[in-house]
Amino acid sequence: MNISIMKGDQLHHAVELSDRIFLKQPEQPSMGVSFPPIFSPGISHSYGAWDQDKLVSFMGFVPFSIQIRGAKLNIYSIGSVCTDPDYRGQRLAGTLLEQCIHHAEASAASLILISGGRSLYTRAGSRLFGRAYRFRLSPAVIEPLRTATGKQVNIRAMQPQDLFDVHRLMEQRDAGYVTTASELNKLLDASAYSNVIRLEQQVLVAEEDGVLTAFAIIAVPGTVMTPSRESTLVEWGGSPEAAALLVAGAIQSFNLTELTVPLPWQDNELAALIQSTGVTPENIRNDGTVYLVSGPRLLRQLAPLLPDGLIQAEGEHGPYRLTLNNEALVLDDEGLLSLLFDPESSYRTNGSVTFDPIPLPYTAGLQYI
Repeated sequence: MNISIMKGDQLHHAVELSDRIFLKQPEQPSMGVSFPPIFSPGISHSYGAWDQDKLVSFMGFVPFSIQIRGAKLNIYSIGSVCTDPDYRGQRLAGTLLEQCIHHAEASAASLILISGGRSLYTRAGSRLFGRAYRFRLSPAVIEPLRTATGKQVNIRAMQPQDLFDVHRLMEQRDAGYVTTASELNKLLDASAYSNVIRLEQQVLVAEEDGVLTAFAIIAVPGTVMTPSRESTLVEWGGSPEAAALLVAGAIQSFNLTELTVPLPWQDNELAALIQSTGVTPENIRNDGTVYLVSGPRLLRQLAPLLPDGLIQAEGEHGPYRLTLNNEALVLDDEGLLSLLFDPESSYRTNGSVTFDPIPLPYTAGLQYI
């Protein structure tokens, strides 16, 4: 068995294997269409296991940058992990994961975001992270949302000419993936997360006095695939009030009986507008799990958001030392991730932490892999 990084001219083998494993209906688009960051031509970071000239296991590994206020994180994302049924039980995926971790360690990456939480990942040290709200909305919220916002907007489907305005609104978020307008154009067309849950992606925009002030990407039932999940808000940006009106408009326009709205904790203004309708959210973690590649590297990349010198790392995986209220704390990787990214961390309950929790984007969004 040969384990190696994928070459560009080998990715069609990965598409074939991924399609065979993941596509549950013949109407579902090929994984090669849905996930251009993994399968499009370019320098591949993904790994495969080969039995002679047959690809028998694959792990998609994609570099991204995340902008968080004044800081930038270099991260990898793992997705489209699959093994030929005839080759399971040989720990091939575990070996591919080890290669991906070594790859990240040799790069400038600080985190690996994984679209899954199974034991393959948790045994290697990946952990739940962050916080989010999950609302389940019915048509009963339409009028209360419209009343709560106190404004009127023109709602319509996104047109190609709106691309730069939607990109502008994406860049204004507290935390988001760094994406050029050209990359956004491809991701909107790919509809990755919507295709995975077998829904049709719709992009709505809100205009006020001729200016785009919000967008909402929503996965709704279509006429081609049988849905595997309820309608879902995939991504949003811009004015929270205008976005709330887009949510209300989507429920009405697409005749939705239920719309799931997951929001990372920092989207508190939109969450408050939804809660004002009487809907109580479910408190959840961010989607998937995270692996800490290097604690010192993570702290360096987050330095603009942290008090200077507060957290000291003694090694790539700690221990990490800091003093809060004259009490010395020693943290491991899990403790550091909790302190940094979880607003409900046990380290924050006594109010002694002097810096705000650091937001991350909700990972089951447009850049989902």
